[in-house]
Amino acid sequence: MEKNKPKVQTILESIFNGAVDKMQKSDSGQLVGAWLVQLDLAAGEVQVYDDREVALDKNIIFEWAEHAGKNPRLYKQALHFIRVSLAALKTRKTFDNPIFMRPFKVMIVDDNFNEIETVFTLEGSEGLSEGRLMKNLEQDLQNFSKKIFAGLE
Repeated sequence: MEKNKPKVQTILESIFNGAVDKMQKSDSGQLVGAWLVQLDLAAGEVQVYDDREVALDKNIIFEWAEHAGKNPRLYKQALHFIRVSLAALKTRKTFDNPIFMRPFKVMIVDDNFNEIETVFTLEGSEGLSEGRLMKNLEQDLQNFSKKIFAGLE
């Protein structure tokens, strides 16, 4: 499985990026405070849900399915790959997107969405702070007011 490390990493990152894309395209306007990840290593399946248990993305990692019965450390290796993938997304500032609440966490959950383990956490001080959000909102309001009142003059 070591030789397929870059491939597994790429698949995981695409699953998480797919989840971000789906959340951005959603008309709900709701923020997300957690991702719930379900693993079925025997099938190689990875599913990502938001904190309201809405499916965001899923994919199959065939290398995991091939090694499920043969590798007793597969679960720990899968968690390692997930952590590395999420760290890579953090480095690329994916989680700076305003759709993510702080604190934000990624949890491995069972089929009933009971938490098994937290694999990633972003604390409240990271990303956009409330002060920056308010400043941006204030600037947007000023620009909007200028446009509205410009037509009245």
